[in-house]
Amino acid sequence: RDAQDLEGIARGLALQLVEAIGVLERSQVAEEVKALDQTMRAGLRKYGVRFGAYHIFVPALLKPAPSGLIAQLWALRNGNIDAQTVVGLHQLSMSGRTSIPVDKAIPKALYRVVGYRVCGERAVRIDILERLADLVRPLIAWKPLDPTVTPPQGAVPGGGAFTVTVAMTSLVGCSGEDFASILKSLGYRQEKRKVIRPAARPAEP
Repeated sequence: RDAQDLEGIARGLALQLVEAIGVLERSQVAEEVKALDQTMRAGLRKYGVRFGAYHIFVPALLKPAPSGLIAQLWALRNGNIDAQTVVGLHQLSMSGRTSIPVDKAIPKALYRVVGYRVCGERAVRIDILERLADLVRPLIAWKPLDPTVTPPQGAVPGGGAFTVTVAMTSLVGCSGEDFASILKSLGYRQEKRKVIRPAARPAEP
């Protein structure tokens, strides 16, 4: 908020981060982020800002102590949230859960201030979503230049897609339809493909 060395677009983005209490969805500020040069990005990073695939955020504010205070202040400002709901949600975030079932009665904004983003049927920790993006991105970009090279787990021949791996579901802490709802909320589309498996070898005598 008080940074004197941030100017222009970087200054505007910093003020938006202040208003959003440290977390902005990247899609909402895509044009501003695209217009930032490397000097501007470095200036924001100096103040602890991280540029993720889905969010522009300040990781320090996602820690239990500051996020708990932010949640209480948010509840006081909005005045329509039960105190026990705020305490319960903060305790869940303190427990280290990477994702939790969504309670439709709780505003998405409250999930955000304690460090979660509502994705389908689950609320996923913001830093975990960025780590999930780090797992998925290289699989989508992978293209087999050498047919003898074994593809990484989760890669699809031809590139441009991926299959769900245990590493992904373990990271987020859910699987099946819950995990599918997370991917769908992030813009991924599910496709069913036939998998050609090699013929089984005859048993040794």
